[in-house]
Amino acid sequence: MENKQEEVVPQNPATEETTEVETEVVVEETKTEEKEDTLSTEDLEELKKKADVSSQNFERAKKAEARVKELELLDNDSSSEFEDEDVNKLKNDVTALQSELGQSKLIKKYPQLEETWGDFEKYQQEPENAGMKLETAAKAFLVDKDLLGTRRKGLEKTTGGSKVPQSTGMSLEDIENIRKNDGPKYREMLKKGQIKFKE
Repeated sequence: MENKQEEVVPQNPATEETTEVETEVVVEETKTEEKEDTLSTEDLEELKKKADVSSQNFERAKKAEARVKELELLDNDSSSEFEDEDVNKLKNDVTALQSELGQSKLIKKYPQLEETWGDFEKYQQEPENAGMKLETAAKAFLVDKDLLGTRRKGLEKTTGGSKVPQSTGMSLEDIENIRKNDGPKYREMLKKGQIKFKE
């Protein structure tokens, strides 16, 4: 490396003359020789083949992906039209089968409904009966129309024997007597809840 010092003369003579010293650094670049790797013709041919196969595989994958997307779009468009119709039809069929099964179970359990099934369906559609379970609605319908056959009359008879419960209370006279004559006993009985009077 070399360092050079030079005087710089201003280019504009109208200004004051000043001399400045500039330092210039020169860097020498050394060139290094790069080793060139040489490939045999066989290796070069093999690399070219691999590159060709790789690019072909990439193109095939792109085409296959585009075809899959195209088929999905076609499948979604065509199937959605047919699926909607098929799904609705199947839903209607299932609903019809469920109602027939429910009807047969109810008629088996309550034979009175067989003759009045039309009235029962109208009963179910009334706003105050909407949302009831099928069996609950059937029972309510049968009770409302008096079709159950057995009817309870009155209340159940009492059981427990012929004993009349005894009154454990005190008469008003006894309470007044204790209150006037024995104050501490009266207060104690009040605290314990023993003062009860007969009616």
